Amino acid sequence: MAESTPDQNPTVVYDLEEDFFDRFNLNKGRLLGKGMAGEVFLTTSRAGSGRKLAVKIFSLDEDVRERSLRQFTTEAGVMQAVSHPHIVPCVMAARCPAYAALAMPYYPRGDLGSLHDTQSPRQVNRYMSHVVRGLEHLHRQNIAHNDLKLENVFIDAQNRAHLGDLGLALEMKDASRTALAGLVGGTREYWSPEKLEAGSRDRIDPFKADIYAIGVMYWALVSGEDPQEHADYQDKLVDTKLNLSPSQRSLLRRLLDPNPVGRPNASELVKLIRIK
Repeated sequence: MAESTPDQNPTVVYDLEEDFFDRFNLNKGRLLGKGMAGEVFLTTSRAGSGRKLAVKIFSLDEDVRERSLRQFTTEAGVMQAVSHPHIVPCVMAARCPAYAALAMPYYPRGDLGSLHDTQSPRQVNRYMSHVVRGLEHLHRQNIAHNDLKLENVFIDAQNRAHLGDLGLALEMKDASRTALAGLVGGTREYWSPEKLEAGSRDRIDPFKADIYAIGVMYWALVSGEDPQEHADYQDKLVDTKLNLSPSQRSLLRRLLDPNPVGRPNASELVKLIRIK
């Protein structure tokens, strides 16, 4: 297999016989979010320190155990291997009898999915500059995020963006930097044209698929529209009623190019998206 989960450094995971929240003296609070991988809860320290964490719970029920453990192991491994100011870090990870748990910082401003239609052009560029710096760091480690979307970008109290939800990440060990299309995942509204058209045994570039997803995110932030499956963004960009600067239109045309060869790489993108 040319694709695998990251293994640059051994992943530190506790194997516990007791409950995660009891072992680490945490109060389990309200539900922050729920996805295919699991549920995320807000926790506070029982010791009264006031520290808040977000803890993702991966069910180990028999019908989902294999998938849950795979995503848990991948996410914990990537988070521990690729430290970066704009990538969500792993505070601790553990396997318990009934579930696996992944503790992360709590981001009080939520995710970009709940903020995307309320931001100024300057703030959009600020968020996206953070996101692409985190993505560039992943790509430099030959890791494709593989599930980029607004809901997977988290905003801290200082209004900085952090890339998270790394359970579908792909580490590429093949010099061709392509993966089976069936392994290139994510949410359908963010899929690139080549992913939508490919058979499961075709090979595509997951890094360029990430860039297309960045384009969909950027489009949603500047237009206020929700991402759409099979959207013709090149046609949408012709609409002169959209309040886009010439540089934004030009950048979006490149990010959303139906031909992956025409899209910039992450390092180029860091230079193209700047805070103005």
